[in-house]
Amino acid sequence: MSYQAVKAILNKGISRPTLFQVIMPIGVQAQEQLTFLCQAATVPEVAVDTITVNGHEAMGVVREQPTIVTYAKPFTITVISDRDYTVYKAMREWFDTLAKNSNPFARTLGNTGSSQRINYYNSYTKTITLKKLEQNGEQAFDSPFEIDFNKAYPIRVGELALDTEARDSYMQFSVAFTYETYTMKTNTLEAIL
Repeated sequence: MSYQAVKAILNKGISRPTLFQVIMPIGVQAQEQLTFLCQAATVPEVAVDTITVNGHEAMGVVREQPTIVTYAKPFTITVISDRDYTVYKAMREWFDTLAKNSNPFARTLGNTGSSQRINYYNSYTKTITLKKLEQNGEQAFDSPFEIDFNKAYPIRVGELALDTEARDSYMQFSVAFTYETYTMKTNTLEAIL
């Protein structure tokens, strides 16, 4: 790469990890809060598993042959909570759709709370979108890529750590999601398609 090419890249600016947006089907108010209060998110790695194959054309040469694409899990977000726990409650509501009686609150209706039954898979899986943003001017943003987590659902709604000594802190929690695959959409890819 030439000096001029490197200079052009640096003049355009480098990416910063602070600008992103997580989009979920959790209701308008919870989504608005998630947009501003999601503190961290990570794009999980994608890899390929391989097997060793002895060479046929070049005897004695061994190569690694791809066999399956794997997606690291989970996709985890960290959220700062408001006083009403709007996003936390929305995550728990989604989590509670995984199994009948996952939140045994209906004991007065004859439910003993001791038995759970997992719901049909397609009834609780949804698409989650992680949009990377880059600042373009004072108030404009570009999105160099988006990732759709396909058939995602929450597998863990993290703890709420209460502490009498943490007077000047804020409440935060994490949510971990599993998914089948993820689709990376870029401006380059969309132009090719």
